[in-house]
Amino acid sequence: MTPTTAPTAPTATLSRILAGQRKPLMVVAADCQIRFINDAFEHVFGLTRSHILGQDSCSLDAIPQDECRHRRFFRDLEPYAENHLIKLGTGESQLAQIFGFPMLDEDGQIYLGEHLKLLGSPVAESKILGHAAATRALLTELERAAQTEAPVLLHGETGSGKELAAEHIHQQSQRAAGPFIVVDCTVLSEDLFESELFGHAKGAFTGAVANKTGMFELADGGTLFLDEIGELPISQQPKLLRALETGSFRPVGATKNRSSRVRVVSATHKDLAAMVKQGTFRQDLFYRLAVLPIMIPPLRSRREDIPELAQFLLKELSLQGLGQPSLSKAAVQKLLQYDFPGNIRELRNIIHLAVALNPSGEITEASIRLPEMQSTDAAPEPEPAPAPDPDPAGLQRSVANAEHLSPIELAEASYIMELMNRYHGNRKQVAAGLSVSERTLYRKLKRYRLNVHVQSPHPSS
Repeated sequence: MTPTTAPTAPTATLSRILAGQRKPLMVVAADCQIRFINDAFEHVFGLTRSHILGQDSCSLDAIPQDECRHRRFFRDLEPYAENHLIKLGTGESQLAQIFGFPMLDEDGQIYLGEHLKLLGSPVAESKILGHAAATRALLTELERAAQTEAPVLLHGETGSGKELAAEHIHQQSQRAAGPFIVVDCTVLSEDLFESELFGHAKGAFTGAVANKTGMFELADGGTLFLDEIGELPISQQPKLLRALETGSFRPVGATKNRSSRVRVVSATHKDLAAMVKQGTFRQDLFYRLAVLPIMIPPLRSRREDIPELAQFLLKELSLQGLGQPSLSKAAVQKLLQYDFPGNIRELRNIIHLAVALNPSGEITEASIRLPEMQSTDAAPEPEPAPAPDPDPAGLQRSVANAEHLSPIELAEASYIMELMNRYHGNRKQVAAGLSVSERTLYRKLKRYRLNVHVQSPHPSS
């Protein structure tokens, strides 16, 4: 039976019956317009009849679906039970359990009825921007992951937004009101691992002048995000595995175990399965962490999102007092043609430099300074030989007095100096911030005659 379009609300008799429902209820017609909501719906979702009646019912979903469940219902006429993130009248979103079922009024008109029950806590608008197919698919996976307590392993290239994805899962989950604790595994040496993750008792070792709560305990009732888990020393992996399996741990120097109810989300840019075969990552820990593996797409696979992301970054920089420029069409086209091997982090750096060149007015194509390495398919530049990090004391040079620099070069030099200050002269971190190799950074420092004490990557040449 094919339903006919309903240009009006359900009949008066049916409306009176529906109004008496105590649970939030929404009625959708075959044209996917909202025709009725009851008082409970208004109260729970904060959406008034004057605001919502006649609207496209699919627009209530905070995350657009490839096929809206309402359109699918009127095609198949089958009941359903699903969870979706629904927009609230406050501007926030919240996970809701939704039961959809067919309704028939006295005139034989078919409607879709939905009972909705809110789950968890309201969450702010997602920080994951974009409407590309890859982005929508990612958001759907993250939403499904949020509905479980299973460990999630996020895999993606550097700068692709793995931490934002982890935070998105946390915000949509029933743990949203709890803490979201980030553990950067790249800085967890063998000596620091237990103290940072599990805490220590006063006097446990030299320098332990007070009790310290570890990150595992700080995340109790919330989400523990293990960023770059592939960097964790293999000697420490059994300790993490035991804590994940038992939920208990013992701070360094303590005599009793403690417990913590955490949900674990991990992330890596490495191939952990290959590391397992190589013996550098424990197989049992890998299986424990990778119950729900999710791939974060690189920016080049969702180019349609680049204009929206660029506009967001411009707005973000303007809020920091760095000007209010606009982006020309030619500048956008130049961005769309670039591969972004450094992903969103690299886009941020490029936009930051463009704003430095155009603090007001329009950002032109010439202001979009792309790195020398133009494609992910290009042969990688050889890594320079190790050299001492620059001396932070040499960062006091005034770039504004550099008469030998053009305005564009001066802007880039200023941005390099900002990164040098931010990373205390650490050349490797500055190069990563610029999305260039250390060799390229050295050439830029030399070209701009920046007064920092660096050694050539090839001292013998």
